[in-house]
Amino acid sequence: MMNHQEEDTTKSTAKQSGAHINLTVEETQKYSYIHISVVAVFEGNCCHATSSPAHHVEGNEGLDLSKPLMEELEFTKQQLHSRKDFYIYNTMSGHKELFKTMAPGKVGMYFCGITPYDYSHVGHARSMVAFDVLCRYSQYLGYSVTYVRNFTDVDDKIIGKANELNEDILTVSCRFSQLFLNEMTDLQCLPPTHEPRVSSHLARIINMINEIINNDCAYIVDGNVYYSLAKCKNYGCLSRQIPEELMSGNRVDFDPNKRDQSDFALWKAAKPGEPSWPSPWGLGRPGWHIECSAMSSRYLSSEFDIHGGGIDLKFPHHENEIA
Repeated sequence: MMNHQEEDTTKSTAKQSGAHINLTVEETQKYSYIHISVVAVFEGNCCHATSSPAHHVEGNEGLDLSKPLMEELEFTKQQLHSRKDFYIYNTMSGHKELFKTMAPGKVGMYFCGITPYDYSHVGHARSMVAFDVLCRYSQYLGYSVTYVRNFTDVDDKIIGKANELNEDILTVSCRFSQLFLNEMTDLQCLPPTHEPRVSSHLARIINMINEIINNDCAYIVDGNVYYSLAKCKNYGCLSRQIPEELMSGNRVDFDPNKRDQSDFALWKAAKPGEPSWPSPWGLGRPGWHIECSAMSSRYLSSEFDIHGGGIDLKFPHHENEIA
């Protein structure tokens, strides 16, 4: 935080569909500091943003969400338009850093979206609103923003819900995806530039897995494909823990097919009662982590500015995406 007695600070408060959020912009001689805070129904710790390899933003540290979000901005617009620099918390380094885009005047941001198997909750609302503000503020400063937010519409939880309802998994995921989009409209969140779904990017996912196998970083066992973490020398760089400590909190059942239990699935062989798609390794479906890697690289390339998601995704999801 900055010393308010030494710096000029301008502040705006607004009301949006029952959500009360403060966007505080602290002006210095050179930079703008953004502090976004969400209270009331959006209290929580679900907002986590990371990026590979650029900036990593994390919930209550990066987007300091601790005060009551927004309809109109009352600060001096001319001052902000003249300054495109601001600081943002980088989870990778553990510090606030001056935000520098990879391409001048452009911001590429990817947000790991929901798994649409049930109704949305306040954690979804809190994180979506926070990144909506980050997107809006970047646009306000004059950046051209490409904002990608996915739907993980092929997943164990959706399969479980579909079996429970005796429905096709895509029918279930489409229904809950649309309900989510309706709620985001009610919250007045801007629609992302792209909203990819796993089910429509399977060919790209399979091609990426093939590349990883050809790079000798993955192995095949009985139609399953696993990423070998022994090939990733900097594993744990995001959460800043050693792999042994990380695995102690990783809720994954023992898998006799793995060379090491820390390895994770890129492709899962088909099981009875589950949906499957053809691949070079047989019928099956993609693993969770490779899905976002394939979709983010499709719309933003392999390197982009901001990668976000719920704070619970820091490990293992975002750590495994980096691997």
